[in-house]
Amino acid sequence: MLTAPLLYRLMVGAHEMRIDASWGVLVVAGLLVGIGTRYGAGCTSGHGVCGLSRLSPRSLVATLAFMGAGFFTVYVIRHVLA
Repeated sequence: MLTAPLLYRLMVGAHEMRIDASWGVLVVAGLLVGIGTRYGAGCTSGHGVCGLSRLSPRSLVATLAFMGAGFFTVYVIRHVLA
């Protein structure tokens, strides 16, 4: 995990990183992710990859809820508020 970014940088070169959010937004977003992980009894990738591969009904519902909330949020931000 530590060497992959270094190898990429050596092979491709450095790219400029840009974050278009304030520190306050980033902190709130991080806290919301932590709360959601705790409330959802696992992270999105845990439910989506491991839970679905085990055919867990709970993970199926959680993954559908995560994806639905994401689709809804993007739609509202890009088409309703824009």
